Amino acid sequence: MSRLHARRQFVAVGLSLALAVPLSAVAATSAVASDSGSGRFVLLRHGDDGPRVGLAQRALSVKPVNAHFNRKTRHAVRKFQDARGMAVTGVINERTMNGLQNKWANIQNYRENLNAKYHRIMKVARAQRGDPYRYGAAGPGAFDCSGYTMFVYGRATNISLQHLASAQYRYGHRISHKQARPGDLVFFYDGGGIYHTSIYAGHGRIWHSPHTGSHVKRDRIWTSHVYYARMFKKR
Repeated sequence: MSRLHARRQFVAVGLSLALAVPLSAVAATSAVASDSGSGRFVLLRHGDDGPRVGLAQRALSVKPVNAHFNRKTRHAVRKFQDARGMAVTGVINERTMNGLQNKWANIQNYRENLNAKYHRIMKVARAQRGDPYRYGAAGPGAFDCSGYTMFVYGRATNISLQHLASAQYRYGHRISHKQARPGDLVFFYDGGGIYHTSIYAGHGRIWHSPHTGSHVKRDRIWTSHVYYARMFKKR
């Protein structure tokens, strides 16, 4: 085995272990180790490798996360330091690492809260199955298309959407099909604009209240003329 191959294997194994545990746990151990055994913080610089670098890259949204302190990582570190009034060195010292720990903790908390909201959206959406379509209705018990999405989001997230598909589309922000996750909204359009709204159910399907004589149900998306949108504000 060549030295380069061995080094890459070591970094890959270390990174996989680091990503499996919180940043704080890694920082409490490896982040304060030193070659001298003095307990002083070991700086991270351009050219360094290891799990701490990989975790810093995740906190700084540096891609790809490869656990190598490259130029892109150094630029992100400098930007992070400047935004927080730190000495702009591009080197991760203890103060910078503490700031990255806090940022990563906030990211993780935000993701957990967001996941919980999406779970509630789908739970409420499914619970209305079979309720009849009625023009102008926004529940409980009957819905038109935008009344259904308004009701679900109001119950699941406390987001107050307007009772109009086009207004709901303007409230959110466009995302791609690949970015969409169950709980985002799917808007149908034609030459006249937005004419229908629904809740994405994943795998090309939606929950919606389609038309008079029908009811809340899960259907397959029947056209390519759709927009996907996220109702949660960008961070």
